[in-house]
Amino acid sequence: MKKMFTSRIAHVVLLSVSLGAASGVLATAMTNSYLSDYALQLNQLTRPLSLDETGPKAFPQSYAEATKHFSDVTLASVVSVFPKSAKTAYGYAQDASIGTGVIVTSDGWIVAPMLSLLSADALSVQMKDQMYDVTRVVTDPLTQTVFLKCTANNLSVVRFGNAFDLSAGDQLFASMHANQFSQASVQQQLWQQGTLLSSDVPSRRVSLFANIQNASAPIFDLSGSFVGFALKKDSQVTLFPLEYVLPSLNALLEKKEISHASLGVTYLDLAHTVGFSDALRRGYQTGAYITGPTAVKKGSPAAAAKLKEGDIVISMNGQDINQTRGLNERLFSVRAGETISLTIDRAGEKKMIDVVLGEYNK
Repeated sequence: MKKMFTSRIAHVVLLSVSLGAASGVLATAMTNSYLSDYALQLNQLTRPLSLDETGPKAFPQSYAEATKHFSDVTLASVVSVFPKSAKTAYGYAQDASIGTGVIVTSDGWIVAPMLSLLSADALSVQMKDQMYDVTRVVTDPLTQTVFLKCTANNLSVVRFGNAFDLSAGDQLFASMHANQFSQASVQQQLWQQGTLLSSDVPSRRVSLFANIQNASAPIFDLSGSFVGFALKKDSQVTLFPLEYVLPSLNALLEKKEISHASLGVTYLDLAHTVGFSDALRRGYQTGAYITGPTAVKKGSPAAAAKLKEGDIVISMNGQDINQTRGLNERLFSVRAGETISLTIDRAGEKKMIDVVLGEYNK
């Protein structure tokens, strides 16, 4: 009887150990599967739609799915730019490319980082496996981008993403050439801390982990949405956010030329400035403190609206100037000629001031 009892205990123990081991293996497999796609789920944010899109985006459920979608769909919107002089009897060598851009309209508008060659007659672009001549070149010195026009129709247009909302660890794709891409990821958002900023000039960048061989490359999130251009300097790779480029594109399509809104102040971003006088902060941890040798530019829209040095801009059109959106980032969402409403603190008193924005001239 004792032997039988002991035998049953042994069987129970053996069964328990076996089940425990099996559940451990299963749990480990489930955990590995979960962690492999965790970063992907973190990227599932709402993004603005591309110019010709009307529906919501479908985010991939796994990295493998994201890679396949990028290869099958997104790469059709990536182009390589070549000087015509590089053409040989056998076509173009890949390393002869002087830049990589993305298609932004179905009738042939392309945006790329500033190129070393800017004559339309001297440029061709590769879309998939076909070459097209460039018929027009429009430069935007403020954002260091260039818009190229080709004669084409029914092209695959890139989706637009949101670089300002990228977070550390977000996975990305970088495309150095048409038909080629590699992995990348976000290191951190970069703000210029303790530095005078212009209301009219882009200042935000995003630091990336990316192995790009070219001086620049378009960058995409895992849904295949374009978020900006990676710029390589020495060993550092930073992303120039798409949000700064979109106003140029909108102006070009609507008015046939590039324009940017101008307020005309310099300021300290209180959210990213340490050691600033508590008396001057007046209790504000965020906002734009107008200051500097030319705090309010003479003849500017800010001067016409009677903004003053020492004013703290708290919000624009009801949207706070905060840790994630500075004054110049808010201003890039509006256009020259628009009237904006600024909430300011002037010597401890809150005021509402309307400003008719001008057009930026360097």
